[in-house]
Amino acid sequence: MAIRVLVVDDSAFMRQIITKMLQADPRVQVIGTAMDGQDGLDKVKALNPDVVTLDLEMPRMNGLECLKFIMAEHPCPVVIVSSLAKEGAEQTLQALELGAVDFVTKPSSRPSDVLWDMETQLLNKVIAASKAVVRGKTGQPVSPVKVGGFTRRRGKNLPLILGIGASTGGPRAIQSVLAALPADFPVGVVIAQHMPKGFTNVFAQRLNANCLINVKEAQDGDLVKPGLALVAPSGYQTEVVVKGTEFMVAISEQEQIYRPSVDILFNSLAKSTGRQTVAVLLTGMGADGAKGLKALRDLGARTISEAEESCVVYGMPRVAKELGAAEFTLALPHIPGKIMELIQESVLA
Repeated sequence: MAIRVLVVDDSAFMRQIITKMLQADPRVQVIGTAMDGQDGLDKVKALNPDVVTLDLEMPRMNGLECLKFIMAEHPCPVVIVSSLAKEGAEQTLQALELGAVDFVTKPSSRPSDVLWDMETQLLNKVIAASKAVVRGKTGQPVSPVKVGGFTRRRGKNLPLILGIGASTGGPRAIQSVLAALPADFPVGVVIAQHMPKGFTNVFAQRLNANCLINVKEAQDGDLVKPGLALVAPSGYQTEVVVKGTEFMVAISEQEQIYRPSVDILFNSLAKSTGRQTVAVLLTGMGADGAKGLKALRDLGARTISEAEESCVVYGMPRVAKELGAAEFTLALPHIPGKIMELIQESVLA
């Protein structure tokens, strides 16, 4: 059965183009279009689509307002398709926090070669979104299980770094994990989240505003320090390397499908911190990170993957489970507590 899609965009030109792009694939059927947020909300209720593509800047009711109502009244997978996505990264990330599954940036101009470049990306993300698990959202991250602080005594086996990888659904999941960590979190954090260029810095800033630990976009040569989370910059690869008695991030332009790649980050942790690593693989499409997680577990590192029940897209964690890469498979609200528990065990060792 074809994936039934509703296209919401105030531009008649873009409604036509997006419809053509989607219907070029026999797996997709555009069942309707809407010219603004209010029209889109009415048609979501009437047509019950499998996926909605949603513009952000529209008259009468903008995309963010429409998204709030969709998530509250008729939860379904939403893919943001907006020219605001580059200039207004803050709004795009807010849409992901409100429950949108993913986003695609459409060009601000209309050269056909640029415009049609988004076709493959749009199709892939709509198809992936059709498999996403969307629950009613309030706009707040999933509430983590409350966790305590640390007994401040270092043990020789204390993990040196917490590595986190995610893709589709990851921004919301990562915020849920980081927001539960205390300000005195005793190890450094490095994060690889699949995201287009221009978004990771804003993503890091939003995390920093909502977490007790400090968060910033990683720069080449940054030291990995306790109480600091470094977000791998999009468009590049981020690795953790040894620098004397410390650890720092090295940014490069290695060609891979994913930039940043979770596998590249995790494999670098296997070489640098080895068994003194806690690694977490969260929601996401595909398999990136699963092999790197397995390499870490084979060395004796503590590894966690998100359980299917809380994943937006159960792809990367599913492959990790199949490979035997995850020591623990947990629903998202229980992951921060397990991280704290594993580190606490080592602190007291």
